[in-house]
Amino acid sequence: MKKNIKMLTQIALASIFLLSVKIIHSVCCFPGPSICAPCGETDRRCCIGICDGYPYLLTRPQGRNAARDLVGEQKFVHKYGDEERYSTASITVEYQQSFWPDQIARFLFGSDFVNCCNLFIQGSLVQNRHPKAWLADYFGLPMDFDSKIKFCPKIQNAIIDINIYTGLDNLAKGLYAKFDFPIAWTKWELNPCEKICNRGTEPFPAGYMSEEEIPREQLSSSFLQYMKCGKRFGDMKELLHYGRICRGALKKIRLAEIRGSLGYNFVLDRDYHFGFFVQLSAPTGNRRCSKYLFEPIVGNGKHWEIGGGISGSWIFHRSKENESKYVGVWLDATITHLCTTRQCRSFDFTCKPNSRYMLLEEMGTNKNNIQGKVDQTLTEATYQYKKDLVPAINWSTFKVDVRMDIQADIAVKLGFVKDGWSFDLGYNFWAMTGEKFELDCCTCELFYDYAVKGDAHLYGKDPQTTMYPISATQSLADIHSGKNYPAQPLTDNTEQNDLPTENPRIDNPKQAFVGTIALSSISTTTLKTSIQPVFLEKRDLNLGDSPTAMTHKIFAYIGYTPIDREKYWTPFIGLGGQVEFAKNRCKTCCDKCSNKCCPEVCKPCGCSLCCNNDETCCYTCDDCCDLSCNKKGGVSQWGIWLKCGLHFE
Repeated sequence: MKKNIKMLTQIALASIFLLSVKIIHSVCCFPGPSICAPCGETDRRCCIGICDGYPYLLTRPQGRNAARDLVGEQKFVHKYGDEERYSTASITVEYQQSFWPDQIARFLFGSDFVNCCNLFIQGSLVQNRHPKAWLADYFGLPMDFDSKIKFCPKIQNAIIDINIYTGLDNLAKGLYAKFDFPIAWTKWELNPCEKICNRGTEPFPAGYMSEEEIPREQLSSSFLQYMKCGKRFGDMKELLHYGRICRGALKKIRLAEIRGSLGYNFVLDRDYHFGFFVQLSAPTGNRRCSKYLFEPIVGNGKHWEIGGGISGSWIFHRSKENESKYVGVWLDATITHLCTTRQCRSFDFTCKPNSRYMLLEEMGTNKNNIQGKVDQTLTEATYQYKKDLVPAINWSTFKVDVRMDIQADIAVKLGFVKDGWSFDLGYNFWAMTGEKFELDCCTCELFYDYAVKGDAHLYGKDPQTTMYPISATQSLADIHSGKNYPAQPLTDNTEQNDLPTENPRIDNPKQAFVGTIALSSISTTTLKTSIQPVFLEKRDLNLGDSPTAMTHKIFAYIGYTPIDREKYWTPFIGLGGQVEFAKNRCKTCCDKCSNKCCPEVCKPCGCSLCCNNDETCCYTCDDCCDLSCNKKGGVSQWGIWLKCGLHFE
C-alpha cells in the first residue's frame, strides 16, 4: 500500500508541476478584444508589451494562502480510525508587508520609470528632454516645467483568518467539509516624492489650450498637485476622475471572502492520505473602481470562484520507540476559476503605454465654416474643435466584464513532529492568469467625437484677431511628446526650422481658412488645420489581457499541542513566517555606468546618464533596465502569523 501511496503522490506532484508550467507560459502577452462589433463580438489587436506599464496591480487575495492553512493542524484533520464526527476550529492572525518597492512602481509605469528610480515630467520647451519623460503640458504645467518623481510603494495587510474543519466520517469514511472566513485590513500607499528642478515661467500661449493666453499663475504648481484631484486649465471642463495619485495612504477593511470546501479521502490510513475536494468561494470584498492608480483591494475583486484540488500526506518515517515522533510530507493544491464580474478599468491606447494620461479634444459640428486648402481648392472640415479638453483617462475608463481563467495555490511542506511539538518547512506557489475583458454593445456606444490633442494649437485668428476653433488633431502623439515641438528643419531649406505654433506636424496638415479668409497663429501669418481630422475609435484602446501574476514563497512554522489530555477538546498554538517573491524584480545596472562626466546640458534634472567615448550622452542604464523587464503581477512580501485553535472529538 505504501508503494501505491508513493506512486500516487509522485503522479500528483508531476501533474501539479505540469499545470504550473502551463500557467507560467499561458498569459504573458496574449492579445485581447479591442473593437466592439454587433452583439459584443470582438476583433483582436496587439498585446501589452513586456516593458509597458499597467494600471492595475494583480495581487494575491488576502484570504488565499495555502501555506497558512497547511501548518499546525496535521494531527487533527484527515484522521484515520475515527468513526464519529470531529471538528477543528482555528484563528490565524497574520501581518504582511511588501518589499522591493521598485518592483511595484516598475509594474505600474513600465520602462517610463527610468532606471527603476524616477518618472520624469518635462514640458515641450525643455531643452534635451529625456526621451521617456511625460509631457508636462498634458497636466496643466508650464511648457518649460521640469521635475522628477520617485515612488516607494508599500502594501500592508493585517488578516484574521477563521477556519473550521469538520470530519464527516459518521456519514462516509474520509468525507470532510472546510470553511474559511478571512477578514482583512489593507493599506496601500505609493509614497510619491516630487523634486521640481524648474517650476517654469512660460504661459500657455493663446490658441494652445484656450482662446486666451493662460499665465503661469493659473497653471498647476506641480505634477502631484494635478494628479491628486485634478485642476482645470484652459478649455478643460471636467477634472481628472480616474487614475489619481494620492500622496497619503488608502485603506480598506472587509471580510475578504466566504470559502467552503467539500472533500473526500479515497485513500486514508494512519501514515498517509490522498483525496480531492471541490471548492466554492463567495466574494465579500470590494471591487476596483479605478478612481486611484494604486487602489486598495480586499479579496479577489468581487469574483465568484469555483474549483477544486487535491490533498495528501505521507509519513515516511515513524519512530518505533515513540509513535509521536515522525517525519512526513503534506500537500495541498487548489485550482479555481474566477467567474465573470463587472469592474471599472482604465485602458491605454494601442501601442502607447501610459497614454491614458494624455489630453483629448472633443470635436463637434463645423459651425464656423473651417476649411483647408487642398490642391488649391478649399475643402470644408468634417468637424471642428468644440472648446472642450478632456483627460484621456476619463474617456478610456468604463465598466467591463472581467474574468480570470485559472488561479493556482499549491503548498507542500516537510514536517517533523515530536510529542507535542511540530516543525514545518515548506514551499508555496501561487499564480493567476491575466484578466480577460469583454465589452457589451451599450458600452461601445459611449465612444464618439474625440481626438488626440498632442501639442497641436487649437485656435487660429483672422485679420481682425477674432479667434476660431479649428480642426487640428494629432493621432501620432503619445505620453512623451506631441509632434510639433521641438522645431525641425524644413525639408526645402535645412537652415530654416518650421514653427511649432503653425501646426506643421498635425494629422493631414493643410492651410487653415474660415470661409475664404486665411487663419494665422499668434506668432506667424500661417496656420495649418487637419483636413480631415482623425478621430479616436474603440479599436484604438488596448484591451489585451492583463499580465499573469505569479509568486514563489518559502515558509516555516513551529507549533505546540499539549499531549495526554483526557478532555474532549485539545488546544494548539503556533508561530509561522513567510517570505514571498514575485517575478517582476527590476534589475538596475546604473552602478556599472562610467563615472566620466557628461556635458552639463545632457543632465536634465540631475538624471544619471552614461557617456559615450566622445563624451556625448547615452541612456545605457535605461536600455539595460529595459532589457530586465519581466511583466508579471504579484507582490514580493514578508509575513508573520500566530495560529491557535481547538480540536473537538
